[in-house]
Amino acid sequence: MNQILRTLILTSCMLVGSLHSNLSAQETSSEPKLKFNGFEFRFIGPGQAGGRISDIQVHPDNSDIVYVSAATGGVFKTEDGCKSWTPVFDQAGTTLSVGDMAISTHNPDVIWVGTGEAGGEQSSASIGDGVYKSIDGGIHWQHMGLSKSQHIARVVIDPSNANRVFVAAAGARWGANPERGLYRSGDGGKSWEKVLYIDENTGISDVVVHPDGQIILASAYMQRRNAWAHVRTGPSSALYRSTDGGDTWAKINAFPNEKMGRIALWMAPSKPKIMYACLESDSGGLYRSKDAGKSWKLVNSRQSTSYWYGRLYGHPSDEKQVMVMGVSIMKSVDGGKKFKPIRLPGVHVDHHIYWINPKQLNHHLLGNDGGLYQSYDGGENWTFIANLPIQQYYAISVDTRDPYYVYGGLQDNGVWGGPSKSYSVQLVNNQDIIRICGGDGFYSASEPHNPQIVYGESQYGFINRVDLRTGERQMIKPKASKGVKHRFNWNTPFFVSSHTPHALYLGGNFVFKSLDQGAEWQTLGHDLSVNQDLSKTLVIGQKPVLKPYASITALAESPLKPGYLLAGSDDGNLHLSKDDGESWTDVSDRLPMPIDRFFTRVLWSTNHVGNAYAACGRYYEANDFSPYLFKTTDFGKTWNPITKGLPDAAIVKGLAEHPSNPDILFAGTHNGLYLSINGGEHWQSFQLNVPPVAIDDIKLSFPDNDLVLGSYGRGIIILDHIGFLSELNEDVLSSTFHVFEPRQVVRSVHLNHTEVSPFYYEAPNPVQGPVIDCWIGSTDLSELTFQIRDEANQLIDQGILEAVHGFNRFELKTALKGGNYSISITAGVKRITRGFKVLYRD
Repeated sequence: MNQILRTLILTSCMLVGSLHSNLSAQETSSEPKLKFNGFEFRFIGPGQAGGRISDIQVHPDNSDIVYVSAATGGVFKTEDGCKSWTPVFDQAGTTLSVGDMAISTHNPDVIWVGTGEAGGEQSSASIGDGVYKSIDGGIHWQHMGLSKSQHIARVVIDPSNANRVFVAAAGARWGANPERGLYRSGDGGKSWEKVLYIDENTGISDVVVHPDGQIILASAYMQRRNAWAHVRTGPSSALYRSTDGGDTWAKINAFPNEKMGRIALWMAPSKPKIMYACLESDSGGLYRSKDAGKSWKLVNSRQSTSYWYGRLYGHPSDEKQVMVMGVSIMKSVDGGKKFKPIRLPGVHVDHHIYWINPKQLNHHLLGNDGGLYQSYDGGENWTFIANLPIQQYYAISVDTRDPYYVYGGLQDNGVWGGPSKSYSVQLVNNQDIIRICGGDGFYSASEPHNPQIVYGESQYGFINRVDLRTGERQMIKPKASKGVKHRFNWNTPFFVSSHTPHALYLGGNFVFKSLDQGAEWQTLGHDLSVNQDLSKTLVIGQKPVLKPYASITALAESPLKPGYLLAGSDDGNLHLSKDDGESWTDVSDRLPMPIDRFFTRVLWSTNHVGNAYAACGRYYEANDFSPYLFKTTDFGKTWNPITKGLPDAAIVKGLAEHPSNPDILFAGTHNGLYLSINGGEHWQSFQLNVPPVAIDDIKLSFPDNDLVLGSYGRGIIILDHIGFLSELNEDVLSSTFHVFEPRQVVRSVHLNHTEVSPFYYEAPNPVQGPVIDCWIGSTDLSELTFQIRDEANQLIDQGILEAVHGFNRFELKTALKGGNYSISITAGVKRITRGFKVLYRD
């Protein structure tokens, strides 16, 4: 047994590592759990780039009160017209993925949230855990069931009955799911009945309820996604109508006799007998009904929707104005006969949600893949609401500057970078953020010895090299020679070597290496993928749309030994090289798990040359959300699972090992962050003040000793100075009291703070006073005293600190001049003195 773990068990540490409670393997484990008191992550955004919006709900009597749901970032509420926001869903449950919301017109304090984004296809972060209800405007939430529905497309409150609610469950994206269907509650969510069910492969993607509460339309949608294909259409996709409140249903046969995909619906509020349906099919088409969905007429054959959008909106008082959401917004003012794209200068593409204020028709809100926008002139001009920290990061990197910059790739928002903190009173805001490249952003990197050279990547391995001094940009993706086919994943891994100046490694179906910043590339060895021909393979009996596949999705270099490489592919292969790719050893069959998997991260140890880690996912392949994380200590000959303490559903995405303490590991999953202090023998939640958001990447910045998280839904998140973890050993954890080495205090000489736009996001800085970390190993110690003295031993400050059993962080407000200081902490009869330095920066 690991020595630290043995010490913890002997000292009977009663640890609580998370603010969130859920019944999982972690909570029910008998292992001791660490408590962290006073430790908080900083959410630094950046606001300059947004994130995908899944819904907008506005208070019917006060348009300054708005609820916005981020696809994987939870629910935010504003009461001042979007100038400031409060996250109101963070403590509700086990996910921040939201598919739809509903606000009651009967009582606007009643809010419904259906979790699990229904429009996406890529990330495991989109998985939901059912439906929630608040009766106090989002202050408190109650889980109302449907926990296995996974993805909820619509929540609709019956206009005629506040306690009657319909939930459209799209169901599992990656597998069969009998929990799909349309659910109805007649008692405010206390109980549910499934009133429309097609089959285990077909869910419900849209619903409209007539004001009479009896006429209901629901669109069924057949789909399936895996790592290499997407079924977007199928014979069971159809439109259904009920005239008795959902008790019985009739299939609408007015559409083409062909396979359809998602069907978007809209009912005109001013004339609810007027309804529209927009189809995803080979022929597409916008249909209009004048009799509440009983009969339909094709009014436009050119308009269509798709799996990514699937929404229609229109004018609250003009039934002829209808909008089809898509890459652009197509608008008709004549009942769908003719459409024109809405002119949206400066607004991001890929539109999902549109709201027009029925009491102030020039007030519009728009939600898309780029975030939230607001207009007060009928949509002629838009303001980007850039103060929502809902960014969706696939991967991040940190450079070597002071303060260090964090770069990262965002879903549909390119690669951006910005400072981790500011040495001035002026906080880091949107003006400090640098755009590296566009498209969907993924991996990034910078030259260790020249951080002005930055690399950013868009989908399928398109890497840009940027010189921040000159602004010069160069596309450096490798070009295939004649007769050779290159394949790159949607999320293609690359990195700058820590050993060879200017060297880059990139993973496609081969591993590629450049020695000159990407000007020229060489191929290292052979194709490392399985490369099975799947072009004729059917999925749920359908011919799917094929996705780029059979390429490397995880790539790493040993920081201790040049030429030691690990490469994992999306079709299950794992290869290891000790000679810089000249030869590869296939270790795929040495992992004790099924081969139908894809690799999310591989990592070499920073402490032992033969140690490495591999993380896999099987949700694409088998609708399996179990954690698959392995460790080798013999150069890949054997791999042992290290998942004890992780929840049953915890897809590992991010991974890091502390450079000076191999026992300290961090794992980011699709709904949280986990810590191991014994080399992976056991894990515990390390959420602290972080909600259950997906942590897709983890980096450690040195010499700052910061833990940096790239979340898929809440931007960049930083825990300042985790140096206390590197000091952990048997002596510390068996002691009753220990004070860790304090970090250096950096203070600003600037006094002025420049006002910025109220719609900008300002990232919080670390505290500028002394920060003291302590270990309390005795339950009898709860009160500490401290004294701060200067170099002349003059007393500067003193006071009392309230402590708990476990780790404690105290952020003192003492204002100090530059120089050397000491702090003495007394616990009972034991006193420990530590020195620290205060520096001033411009």
